[in-house]
Amino acid sequence: MTVRILIAGVAFGATLPALAMAQTTTTMAQTTTTTTTTSTTLPGACVVEASFASLTCRTDALALRLRDATDLGRTKGTLMQQAAKLNRLLGDAQAQLAGGDKRKASTRLKKAGRALIAMGFRVRSLTGRRQIAAATRFDLQNTIAALSTDVNTLRKTM
Repeated sequence: MTVRILIAGVAFGATLPALAMAQTTTTMAQTTTTTTTTSTTLPGACVVEASFASLTCRTDALALRLRDATDLGRTKGTLMQQAAKLNRLLGDAQAQLAGGDKRKASTRLKKAGRALIAMGFRVRSLTGRRQIAAATRFDLQNTIAALSTDVNTLRKTM
């Protein structure tokens, strides 16, 4: 009995880092592994890529998530303002690029990247750590980091 618990503990400890990717069920002689995969589309049908359509869709989804969140504390207003500024800058960059002015479009994308940096700082700050629930904060940090990467990638392709 003790050996079985020890073996199960070792098996669980080995699979703990991969818990998000696979579920493992261990019985006395059999091990069944079920693997799940993730897609590159978000629940709002946003495709994750470095394009204006994707960035606008994901920024809108972020703004909706911020608006509906109840665990942001007093940082909610500032984060919503920064998300609105980000959306404005992305729209302006797209309009500038459509008008043929790559330099202004690149400048607007640089400012959008700065807005994302400010949002990330707000979430990681001491106030953010105290006010925002851990799960929400982790999710926001990942979303902001992905958006920042794609904004920079899009800017480099111009």
